[in-house]
Amino acid sequence: MAKTYLTEAAVERYRRPAKGRTEVSDTEPGLFLWITPNGTKSWVAIFRLPDATGKRSQRRKMVLGRYPAMGILAARKATNEIMALAAQGIDPEVKAAEARAAEERDASNRRAQSFANVAEEYVTAMKASKLVGGRKRPVTPGTAVGRESLLTRLVQPTLGNTPLSEITPAMIARLLSRIEKDGGPVDATLKNIRMVFRFAQSRGLFHGQLPTAGMTARQAPVKEVRALTDDELRAVWRASRRQGGSFGAVVRMLMLTGQRRSEIAELRWEEVDWDRQLLSVPADRVKNRAGTHEVPLTAPALAILREMQEACEALGHKSGLVFPSEKGDTPISGWTPLRAKLNRTVKGELANLTDAEWRSIRAGGALRPDTRKLKAEALAKIAATSVTPWRLHDLRHTFITRCRDGEENAAGEITWSAPLDVLQATVNHEITAGVTRVYDHGDLQRRYRLRKRELLEWWSRKLMTILEGGRDGNVVAIGSGWRA
Repeated sequence: MAKTYLTEAAVERYRRPAKGRTEVSDTEPGLFLWITPNGTKSWVAIFRLPDATGKRSQRRKMVLGRYPAMGILAARKATNEIMALAAQGIDPEVKAAEARAAEERDASNRRAQSFANVAEEYVTAMKASKLVGGRKRPVTPGTAVGRESLLTRLVQPTLGNTPLSEITPAMIARLLSRIEKDGGPVDATLKNIRMVFRFAQSRGLFHGQLPTAGMTARQAPVKEVRALTDDELRAVWRASRRQGGSFGAVVRMLMLTGQRRSEIAELRWEEVDWDRQLLSVPADRVKNRAGTHEVPLTAPALAILREMQEACEALGHKSGLVFPSEKGDTPISGWTPLRAKLNRTVKGELANLTDAEWRSIRAGGALRPDTRKLKAEALAKIAATSVTPWRLHDLRHTFITRCRDGEENAAGEITWSAPLDVLQATVNHEITAGVTRVYDHGDLQRRYRLRKRELLEWWSRKLMTILEGGRDGNVVAIGSGWRA
């Protein structure tokens, strides 16, 4: 077969045959261009291997690639390497298979050591309670879910496919700069990246200095917690009643009990002991994992639970959740918009909107001119009312602060304060007993059950007095608790 010095232009000029296959031999020994009737142009290397006696075997072929993905120069180089291997008695196809297997192993190792894979192992270990947090206790499920969400949303799209050993400080710095520019949680992201690398070190998946070494927080610390004032407590209570539903009931339960949000919001009916009038939150749902946590129930708290029981029965909810979402089979979700709506209503309460103004705000559709005017004025009042930023967790801070402040005399001096150990037992904090705690093997729930009830009864009366102070001293018992 005549040989042709192929160029890119020459290859382009070849047209597909009507039938059969066109074979063009290049001047590079063993290199052919094959053209099929469908127009496909492929580079093929033809070679011979010597057999055991040293004689050449039958002709062998090996497809190198398609044109134009593989150009003429690359095809010549590949053919030259194949012919050199064949001359040494090495099968180029076996060699190529070995190279592909090595590449697959390398790719598999890269995937195994990629940030995404290690982060997945890290999250799995957290959810299985195999990792401890700053308090030397297993990381809680809620914390694990939060960390998983942050890593998935903010880190893995950029670093997910990169092996840990190839992640540099500059790559992390660029990622953090983008998050900071967008106003995202840059410091929390840095913290989570660092924890993934430390986890990898503990599992032997990473060695050497962490690429986060020397990186410090970028965001100024913000005091995000505080205790609410009497006026704010009244406004939050009334706003939660206006909002209604499971969310509003949870807010009032948090105000009455001082418990953590998840422990109340995810409450199940089997955890409500009606006879003993208390909640029994199981160990797997409490933060310190120290065992079942009992929460005595006061009259207003019991009233809230009875109303929720009636609502669940009326709506046919069978999930067993005390405070279900609107779907009925899952816990409350969408806390951010619910919280934003509550805050708007709190501002309306602080602005002392009338019942007529509240009705105008709820009104929709085509409104009469007077209603439209009233609605605009009410919304303007809400917009003009400022509220110091607060979180639902601040209700817990308020409970603890008010219990420690206790009662005062006419001179404003504290005459009684809740005993610290009783308060710690009530909110399920670790009781600060020092080394004595190691020697104490008693039943803390039994020890503090009556004293916790006394404290919660005192706070219930105190809260009702605060609520009463905003409405000319009149307290009315209705529905799910007491409304001033």
